Amino acid sequence: MNNTDTFVHFLVESGALKFGNFVTKSGRETPYFINTGEFRTGASLSKLAEFYAAAFMVHFDGKAQNLYGPAYKGIPLCAATAMKLSDVYAQNLTFTYNRKEVKDHGEGGSLVGYKYSEKTNVVIIEDVITAGTSVNETMQALSQIENANVVGLLISVDRKEKLENGKSALQTVQDEYGIEAHSIVNINDIIAFLENEENRKAINAPEGILERVYAYREKWGAV
Repeated sequence: MNNTDTFVHFLVESGALKFGNFVTKSGRETPYFINTGEFRTGASLSKLAEFYAAAFMVHFDGKAQNLYGPAYKGIPLCAATAMKLSDVYAQNLTFTYNRKEVKDHGEGGSLVGYKYSEKTNVVIIEDVITAGTSVNETMQALSQIENANVVGLLISVDRKEKLENGKSALQTVQDEYGIEAHSIVNINDIIAFLENEENRKAINAPEGILERVYAYREKWGAV
């Protein structure tokens, strides 16, 4: 298997990528669903962080000094990725995450970790992007912090579904905020994985799943 195949297989093996009948938050009926909350062991989170760290080095090496993980799923992702960047690539980045509610005692505030005491280039670490709502909230929050300069977004899977503007959420984020936005894999990589009969057998894929994913991509896929 190639690198993208390896990651897709890992997602399925970990239970984070499921094939069947699901409904997205936007109400669309979908034949596949991604939930990185399924990474619930140290070994699986460590492996996931390896993929994130490798993707960071490809797209953002030398471009950022901080990882930001939006609560809640982004918190372990950014922390684990920062650890892998240090252990594997000798890149000692700071990391920051937010509280859902502002703390009114102790050190106070909504940020935990690095507090942007000086101008810092930031890469947001997220799990999956569909409509881009959470990314918009994160960008608005970070825009209020003087020294936080967001340069990029890194996610695990880009569903590449079209919004009302006809573009994908990832492309919309790039256009609206002028930042780089990358995914480890996207729906086309998942389709390429499923097109291999041996891969389908290896994950015990449901009968007819490839045709159903084709149809979904045809109906909702962005250009």
